[in-house]
Amino acid sequence: MTALNQKNLHGILAAITSVSKNFIVPKQGNWWNPQEANGARPNNWLAYGMQHKQSTLPFYHTADDGRTTGAAVQMESTINLQFVGPDSEDLAQSVALWYLRTDVKKEFAACGGSLLPGSADPTPSTFYQDGLNTVTAWNVSIRVLWYKVIETEQSKVLTINTGGQINVR
Repeated sequence: MTALNQKNLHGILAAITSVSKNFIVPKQGNWWNPQEANGARPNNWLAYGMQHKQSTLPFYHTADDGRTTGAAVQMESTINLQFVGPDSEDLAQSVALWYLRTDVKKEFAACGGSLLPGSADPTPSTFYQDGLNTVTAWNVSIRVLWYKVIETEQSKVLTINTGGQINVR
């Protein structure tokens, strides 16, 4: 099972949004600003960030054959999206419909995840890139529940035949 991380989230967003894959970037300061691209400027672009929170204690994950193969923990991730461009408000509003889209469900299911119901209300903000431009960005957050599986290749401990009695003192 694939983990939900920054790299995989980039691929998911590229598959489910109309934003070009090249203009889906991690949200961080001093990052390349697509609006300042020499030549062809993108119509819209998307910045994203993600925070994880462990929602259960780790537990053993058992394969179909009954052998213990690893450990799992249930995670809840908040994904913050920031759309910038002339269609940014419409793109942010469309996130509210992701719960109904089978392609979105399929992409998150590959990470053992599912969108949690809740508010996906877009909020406008002024986007500043080191003070060089002031455009309106539209921000929206979603939550995803997923399982992080760590393959440990553990198996059940075999019984030991001592051929006699064990004396405990």
